[in-house]
Amino acid sequence: MKELKTHFKEFWVELGLQTTKKETMELLNLQYTFTEFKKAVKLLNDANIDVIVHIIDGLPYESKEDQIQTIKDVSALNIQGLKIHILNILKNTKIGELYKEKTFDVLTEESFIDIVTTQLTYLKDDVIIHRIGADSKSDDLIAPLWVRKKMSIVDKIDTLMEESNVFQGEKF
Repeated sequence: MKELKTHFKEFWVELGLQTTKKETMELLNLQYTFTEFKKAVKLLNDANIDVIVHIIDGLPYESKEDQIQTIKDVSALNIQGLKIHILNILKNTKIGELYKEKTFDVLTEESFIDIVTTQLTYLKDDVIIHRIGADSKSDDLIAPLWVRKKMSIVDKIDTLMEESNVFQGEKF
């Protein structure tokens, strides 16, 4: 009897895009452009490697429209997964210093829920959402403190989408 040998491997690459807004990419000192990011995704696509993209909502000086544009730009790429983070203001960081100087405001929980709900309507429906929210050490977190309720926030996004009768990909 022949032995059936199977090897199952799951392999993907996660890429931290954060935003597609040029000015914010420069503020974050990302050292790459969205054009370069797109080339990296294409190389991974050509190698048949799944891509998961990370974005951050609530970045300094970004509007709701900027954050929605990031999702529109991401949806134009051949990606298989997405992680949507909320900006966590942490101690001993450049963004933490900007926040202490009161040069920008953090998103409220309600604003984040509204933005993510809208973003999801622009995200291709075949993209898997791997995460919504972010985790930071409590001792390091300056703001927003509501991020600690990650599962509650996901539930509220689900509820808002259902009540608003919207779904992932409807505007793609």
